[in-house]
Amino acid sequence: MAGNGTWLAAAVSAFGAACKAKLSGPGDREAAIRAPLEGLLGAGGQALGVPAVFHDEVRDTQRQVRPDYGVSVKGAITGYVEVKAPGKSIDPANLTGHDKVQWDRQRDLPNLMYTNGTDWRLYRAGDLFGQPVSFAGALETAGPALIAPPQFESLLTEFLRWEPAPITSVGALVRAVAPLTRLLRGEVLDQLALEKRSVSAGKDEFDQPFAGLARDWRALLFPQADDATFADGYAQAVTFALLLARTEGIDLAGVALHDVGTLLGDEHSLMGKALQLLTDDVAKDFKVTLDLLVRVVGAVDWPRVRKGKRDTYLHLYEDFLEAYDNDLRVHRPKKLRAHVLAPDAV
Repeated sequence: MAGNGTWLAAAVSAFGAACKAKLSGPGDREAAIRAPLEGLLGAGGQALGVPAVFHDEVRDTQRQVRPDYGVSVKGAITGYVEVKAPGKSIDPANLTGHDKVQWDRQRDLPNLMYTNGTDWRLYRAGDLFGQPVSFAGALETAGPALIAPPQFESLLTEFLRWEPAPITSVGALVRAVAPLTRLLRGEVLDQLALEKRSVSAGKDEFDQPFAGLARDWRALLFPQADDATFADGYAQAVTFALLLARTEGIDLAGVALHDVGTLLGDEHSLMGKALQLLTDDVAKDFKVTLDLLVRVVGAVDWPRVRKGKRDTYLHLYEDFLEAYDNDLRVHRPKKLRAHVLAPDAV
């Protein structure tokens, strides 16, 4: 492990050279820096003793939710990276249009890096963590002379070494899971839209994995629900099914989600079914978000959250709705609420 800055100059120089070469040709400027960026962050992870894998999440520009990369260290999801074109602002105050929509949906993720290749910002739950970092030189011209300040190593270290803090209170639990549930809701909507476009282009409707899941779920709970209602109800059900599994003492680490659903048993039929429907074929479309949600829920110390009050789970939902989507406190689907707050879930 280097970790003492000796890697920084060489890695940034190689990054600068690769970016200059890529940007000198035709094609999308954001796409041009993606491979060099993976090389830079990968070199940093190796040097800092936290080798990272970057899961390339977004190729379809119609998806508005997922950041460009999900990042895992030793098999565990650590955070996300959102990449913008060189020279484009990454200051949330300056974002407009599609970029503003992305920021509004992603902003309260627990560990999110924004970069345009030279400017870097780390966000934790919507708040800027540390100070912004900027490289000296333009990616189009600097080449191997590109220079990063020493603070970049600290920023990257904080990003790659993130771990979910133990969750010991209802407030901390709500703050941890509400943003991930919103992200999952948006991903479900985007996936349904993507599959509808595929069907319109001539693909077989019954070959669309999530459309089939939606049909099964509507049959169970919301026969007349539109896509937005389905996405909302389903994302909530998945989150609370995972929380329910923790109250039942089910270890989530390394267990397939559909198997967790089976372990919940018949007494929690709806909550279990929410997870059982997430077969490997369906879950792959949401893997990074689901893996992070599982990791965060796995950090819940349920005995300390409950503090001897067995009805904590019953009251949790109201607090959750206020943080997740306050409008739903009035307009929530009653059938979903009844199942989430089933008396046998405490």
